[in-house]
Amino acid sequence: MQSESQEFQGRKRRLSELVQSEKDLSEKQSRGQGVWKTGSPYPMFLILEAANELAKQGKDVLFCAESIMSTRPPDRTLTTTAENLVSAASHEVPPMNGLPELRQEIAARFTRVYGQKVDWREEVIVTAGSFEAEFHAIHAVLNPGDEVVMATPSFGFDRAVRLAGGKPVFYRLDPAKNYYHFKEQIERQITDRTRMIIVCNPDNPTGRVLTREEMSGIAELAIKHDLFILHDQVYERLVFDNRPYLPMALFKEVHDRLITATSFSKLFNMINYRLGYAIAPPDVIKGISILHGISSGGVSVILQKGALGILDKEFEEDYVRNTVKIVQEGRDYAMEKFSTLEGVSIVKPEGTNLLFPDISSFGMNSIEFCQYLLKEAHIACNPGISGKADDHIRISLRTERNHEIVDRVFRAISKLSSE
Repeated sequence: MQSESQEFQGRKRRLSELVQSEKDLSEKQSRGQGVWKTGSPYPMFLILEAANELAKQGKDVLFCAESIMSTRPPDRTLTTTAENLVSAASHEVPPMNGLPELRQEIAARFTRVYGQKVDWREEVIVTAGSFEAEFHAIHAVLNPGDEVVMATPSFGFDRAVRLAGGKPVFYRLDPAKNYYHFKEQIERQITDRTRMIIVCNPDNPTGRVLTREEMSGIAELAIKHDLFILHDQVYERLVFDNRPYLPMALFKEVHDRLITATSFSKLFNMINYRLGYAIAPPDVIKGISILHGISSGGVSVILQKGALGILDKEFEEDYVRNTVKIVQEGRDYAMEKFSTLEGVSIVKPEGTNLLFPDISSFGMNSIEFCQYLLKEAHIACNPGISGKADDHIRISLRTERNHEIVDRVFRAISKLSSE
């Protein structure tokens, strides 16, 4: 009973700290240090809100803040969704862990692509996007005070860790070293309180694709220090120049401690379906399922039905091949243009649809720079402060109008340089 009381008090304290942080933000706003200066709590949404206002005024805004390639799902998905709309809408309560037929497809696809045998009944759960899977996995695994090691610049995994009562511990990636994940650097952050390592590969926001040496090093550390690995692979297979993509699932020795999270949003442009999934050991899936049930009660059957058939081998291979070709061409065009820009440096992305230029020479923080691009070029980008890199911005390439995105950014920055 005493330990339960202590845990309750700990959670109450963390909620109080969260509320206090929002009060502190309000005070900064009242002193003229509002969200455009602080970037809290969601910098990207500030840009998107302003971009939507411009769009309502009839301006041709190109949305490159969210890391998506298109909002147009494959025709196969739209057709399947329409065909199943009536029957799915009147379906019984959705199974908590997802439709059996969809989980079977996910498991079969994982075995086909990565050679990992998956028990669809006990090791797969369908969630409302990949981040719900990750959020619940973090909460299911961590105890208050546990530490989680992760890279920075990074996606916002640290927020979920803090909300679970954990402590994020960062190791800094160096652009001069191609954002390489050094095993020794990671191990220096590990203590007796460390519970998990989070790896994003292909990486958001840097566009880096980790090598076998890097992934193997992380696997070795997880075994040596008895840690879970959470692998965010939402950009899986989106790699350029015929580079190999190596998911953590290829390292069989970490199978019993690996949580893989991915989604249909990136690879298949199904962002508005909000469909993700996790593949993990049965005990972890049970923990995710409990939290998933309390928070949402399951994912819409309509949306799950729409995803059926999308993981077909022939269809996926053709779709991936075409998508990579388009996005890689956009990346090459951007690198050619940006290489001539004064004041901008950029590491060539090896995968994803993301560009991550350093804009520190212009004397603006990342929010101010994105605000400038929105005003000057009607381009909505993501401030680097979102990923703890206030000297960068993140630009998402699209499968439509890629050259125009790059050209608008190029002209806006060229104007800054000339001034």
